[in-house]
Amino acid sequence: MRIFHGAFWLTFACLFVRVSGAEDRPDVVFIMIDDLRPMLGCYGSQHVKTPNIDHLASRGVVFDRAYCQYAKCGPSRLSLMTGLRPDSTRVYGHSEKDLNRFRTRRPEAVSMARWFKQHGYRTLSFGKTDHDRWQLAADWSEKPSPGRDKEILELVDADNPSGPTIIADRLNCPFFQSPDVSDDKLFAGRMTKLAVEALRQRSRDTPQFLAIGYRRPHLPLVAPKRYFSLYKPDRSWLATNPRPAKGSPIVAWLNSVAYAKSAGRLGYAMPTDPSRSEAMMWSGYELRSYVGVPNVGKIPEAIQLQVLQAYAACVSYVDAQVGKLIAAIEATGGLDNTIVVLCSDHGWHLGEQSAWAKMTNFEVATRVPLIVSAPGIKPARSSMLTELVDLYPTICELSGIAAPNHLEGESFAAELTGKGAEQQFALSQISRHGKRYIGRAIRTDRFRYIEWTETASGRIFERELYDHRADPNETFNVANNPQYADRTQGLKKLLRRSYGIATGDNQ
Repeated sequence: MRIFHGAFWLTFACLFVRVSGAEDRPDVVFIMIDDLRPMLGCYGSQHVKTPNIDHLASRGVVFDRAYCQYAKCGPSRLSLMTGLRPDSTRVYGHSEKDLNRFRTRRPEAVSMARWFKQHGYRTLSFGKTDHDRWQLAADWSEKPSPGRDKEILELVDADNPSGPTIIADRLNCPFFQSPDVSDDKLFAGRMTKLAVEALRQRSRDTPQFLAIGYRRPHLPLVAPKRYFSLYKPDRSWLATNPRPAKGSPIVAWLNSVAYAKSAGRLGYAMPTDPSRSEAMMWSGYELRSYVGVPNVGKIPEAIQLQVLQAYAACVSYVDAQVGKLIAAIEATGGLDNTIVVLCSDHGWHLGEQSAWAKMTNFEVATRVPLIVSAPGIKPARSSMLTELVDLYPTICELSGIAAPNHLEGESFAAELTGKGAEQQFALSQISRHGKRYIGRAIRTDRFRYIEWTETASGRIFERELYDHRADPNETFNVANNPQYADRTQGLKKLLRRSYGIATGDNQ
């Protein structure tokens, strides 16, 4: 059962692995897929083809209600890899100054990779595991292989398609590209070959911790043409809730404020205090900042369908790479002694609540796929509320390693055998205008409750409440509905205790 912020989690003796030394411990293959919502066959998607991830799911435990702590790449990955919540790291964006302050303030909060290295593992990193340029060399046994600087902007050179791929100019980068090339032409394919080689060369005397991070389906949506050919989206693919939730505050779904300077460089003045209709014309600016999508105004249906096709193509491209990893593990006979974890750093809006991309507290932005396959674990599904911050202690327990004392997540290893105590809630948050405003969310079995506060004063200025039993798509904010008054007050108290926030006169 999840307890409150500030308490350390007790990690019990390993239930699954009996070890006498590091050489007897299982390998760990940790697969992180950027910006991936649970739009997978094993999560019931009727559109997207993911046979390889589905195969992994068929031999592991699929978590149907797993959530990130922050729906933005850097803060989410830092939380996951250090086992600390964002209010403890105090990193709410991609400021390297904030990152360095955290590392200076909390030197004992070593990453999962460093902890496994200190316990006898050979730790290797491929692609985007930590946020780009945030990796520490000391965490890894060998130099990480993240690719080039700004590898996320990789394109095939239209003027020289047989030559090396190029790094696009950010403000002149198309939102998608479907080059007629092999998988290995793009970085994800080349990286997978490196990871497969590392799996084949694994020393039997030293366990491995391999962290493998795929950048797609992060923008720009680039994948070989054959994956685009798998899909012809029609209107049935479009979001069924394309308008903001009724009664929701603009701050909840206008996820564009961090891009105001980017818009300004192109001559667009993003309003600082927009009306509701104005905000809808600007929402989702991360997508809008790429060439081919209107910077402001309604996004035409034809372009929305292109985005959906490109997103699905990228998911299937990454799925094919995951298949190569699993095949390599199977070929070496190591799958029965390997912990495989697959997850995303956060979800992604595809037009829901008028938003595109991430950086909200809604279900589609915070819910992530999470699949765990481990020795001695039978295939199953879990509906338990789970958090990415729980992965660090869980992987430690499954590996027979004592967890460090700084962790704020809770191991769900017992849940993998169906014997775990049910966790009661999951926490997510997002900031606006730097750190001026923070929205903190708590997801329970039935409800999502969110408070928006001014950071300086702690004053609550907006509340949201969504009843998933009556409204699973979060289309009505019922925080001010008298019928939910008692429930709102109860969730308010639970949220504030869970985040360690005192309640004063202005609350």
